[in-house]
Amino acid sequence: MRLADLDLIIPVTTLLLGLGLGLGLELVARRCRPGSLGRELLRRARLSLTTSLVVGGLGWWLFDLLGRIGWPLPRSGQEVRDLALTVGLMWTLLRCKSSLVSRIASDPRWLPARSRPNRAFVLDLLDKLISAVVVLLGSLELLRQFGVAPALLLTASGIGAAALGLGAKTLLENLLGGVMLYVNRPFTVGDTIALPDRSLRGTVRAIGLHSTELITAERQPLFIPNALFAQHAIVNTSRPPLRRLELGLTLRPAQPSDLGRVIEALEALLGRQGEVLAEPAPQVRLVDYRGAGAELRLEAWCRNDPVVLDALRHRLLLELGPLLEGLGARLTPE
Repeated sequence: MRLADLDLIIPVTTLLLGLGLGLGLELVARRCRPGSLGRELLRRARLSLTTSLVVGGLGWWLFDLLGRIGWPLPRSGQEVRDLALTVGLMWTLLRCKSSLVSRIASDPRWLPARSRPNRAFVLDLLDKLISAVVVLLGSLELLRQFGVAPALLLTASGIGAAALGLGAKTLLENLLGGVMLYVNRPFTVGDTIALPDRSLRGTVRAIGLHSTELITAERQPLFIPNALFAQHAIVNTSRPPLRRLELGLTLRPAQPSDLGRVIEALEALLGRQGEVLAEPAPQVRLVDYRGAGAELRLEAWCRNDPVVLDALRHRLLLELGPLLEGLGARLTPE
C-alpha cells in the first residue's frame, strides 16, 4: 500500500465514523416517543458529538502529517485529538443541560409540589450547578492534557486565593454574596424587591454568582452586585402574605356635618368587598380638612396577589363616584 493511501486512512475513517455516529443517533432518536426528553437530548447531542469527533480526527491527521514533513509543532496529533474530544464532550453536556432545564421549566409534571418561585429557584440553581461541575471537571482535564501537574494546580490555587484576598476583594465579596443568596434565599426569581437605603427597586430576573439582574418599573435592566445584598436591608414585597390597599381622595361634603356619614358609607363599601380581610379591619381616615375639602385615606388589607389588588382598586374607583354623588359629596382636585 502506498504512503499516500496510508495518509488518507485517518481522515476517511473519521468522516465515516462521524457520519455513522450522526445517523445512529438520529435513528435512536426516532425510536423514542415524539416530544420525549430522550429524543430531544439525543438530537441535541448529535451535532456536538459528531462535530467534535470529526474535528478531533482531522486535527490528529493534520498534525501528524505536518510533523512528518518537518514542521515544529507544540503538540502531537493524538494530543490534539484528545483536546478536541474533551471540549466536544463539555459542549455536549452543556447543550443537553440547557434542554433538560428548559423541559423541566415548561413541564408542570416536574416538581409539582413546589410553587412557581420555588421552581424558578430550583431550576436556576440546577442550571448553575451543572454548568459549574462540567466546566470545572473539563478544565481540570484540559489542564492535565496540557501537562499541568496536580501540585502546580494546588500552588496556583493558593496564589490565586491570595490574589483574591489582596487585590480582588470586591470580586470575592460579590461571589460570596451570590453563594449566600442561594443559601439564605431572601428572594427568588420573579420576586419584587427593594433596597431602601440605595433607592433601588425592581423585579428579579436572574440571580448570578457575581450580580443579580432586576427589571425596573421603566422596564430597564438593572444589575446589582451581590455584595450590596449583604450590606443593605432588603424589602421583598412579594413575600408577605398580606398586601395593604391605600386610596387617597379629597372631597367636599354637602354640609360639614355630613362628613361622618360619608366616612361610614366608605367604610361600609370597603367591608362589602370580598377580597378585603376583616382583620386587620378596613378603615377610612380623615387626614386633613382644608378649605378645598376633606382629605381622606381609605386603607384595607387583602391577600398578596397583584392581580387581585389591581382588580379591587379598579372596582373601588368605579363605585366611589355613584356612592359620593348619592351622599351629596363631590370629589375635588387635591
